[in-house]
Amino acid sequence: MADLIARTRPTDEGLARTWTPEVRRRILRDVLADTPSGAHRWPHRPDRPGRPRRSRRARRAWPLAAAAAVVAALLLAIPVAFPGWLGGAPAASALDNAARGAGAQPRLEWSAGQFLRVRSVATQNGMMGLDERGRAQNGSLRTTYDDFYDPDGWVWSDRVVDGQVQRYIFPPSWGWARPGYAATMPTEKHALDAFLRARALGSTSQDEAVFVAIGDMLRQEAAPPQVRAAAIGVLGLNPKVTVTQTDDPRGRPALKVTFVDEATRPGMQQFLYLAPDTGVLLASGSDAPEMRYLSVISDRQVVNALPAELVKVLGTERVGKEVTDGKTTPIDSARGADPVPVPEQSYTTPPQASGAPAVPRPGTTATASR
Repeated sequence: MADLIARTRPTDEGLARTWTPEVRRRILRDVLADTPSGAHRWPHRPDRPGRPRRSRRARRAWPLAAAAAVVAALLLAIPVAFPGWLGGAPAASALDNAARGAGAQPRLEWSAGQFLRVRSVATQNGMMGLDERGRAQNGSLRTTYDDFYDPDGWVWSDRVVDGQVQRYIFPPSWGWARPGYAATMPTEKHALDAFLRARALGSTSQDEAVFVAIGDMLRQEAAPPQVRAAAIGVLGLNPKVTVTQTDDPRGRPALKVTFVDEATRPGMQQFLYLAPDTGVLLASGSDAPEMRYLSVISDRQVVNALPAELVKVLGTERVGKEVTDGKTTPIDSARGADPVPVPEQSYTTPPQASGAPAVPRPGTTATASR
């Protein structure tokens, strides 16, 4: 709790920006306007000497004053607990059209026995790891993905990693990257922002944790239209996000949504490319001095069956596995508990090196990276 209090305590600069003299005067004026004159008096009752009686006007007045005080407190606390809610983050207006389009865009629906086929190519250049002496090892990696999602979030994945064929069956992902969970999430952007800030972990700040969570949800094709629209709206509330109108790496018109936090990840950018009219994810990745990762989606379509060659190797049973070079390795199919509010979370991690791990593929497990 001490960490939570320290993390949400207003700073002098934040108070000065939010609690301006004009805001203070306006709230005071509103409180006085809603409080009847004389409400502070306690009229004397002749039938009960020495015992004052509160007037009806006074009884009506104190809830108004209390409510105004609550509003004032919220105006003070919201910018600290939920950055970007008041005043608007610079990205908000640029994402409005994409959010509206996402909400109106019919989701690619597929039923039992059908699959959403998503094809993409990922490239990674720069630091690939450390040798036995802890020295950076540089290189490059190219992976083609041919993924088949069933309606419950199971994924049959056919991929080629630098020429090596690897095939997987992944169980449904965790939390907002799982369709069943994503469908229960708030569909209003402020409510969804608060929902994610209370649950998203594993980053250097709440701002980054929310950005990563939304990217995971979009990459995993998990969100129904109204949740996807709210998620795009949440990106617009993030104070560390900027948006530019550009083309994606395939030359398609796109909004590039970029997260930058120089205090915790100096020199690093994390980004999503969204279709400006529908909010559909086109590409994603990260860029840092030591490493660049880019994943570009080429197409999506609903198909009625898995490819025969993939079925021959993996089968159709929902059991997690990897098959590489004829060797089958089980993947744990057990799903942990979905995220719950964690108010005691804190962010005291020191700044990360700019060569931090790239944005992961959806469905990352301890056994195999997707």
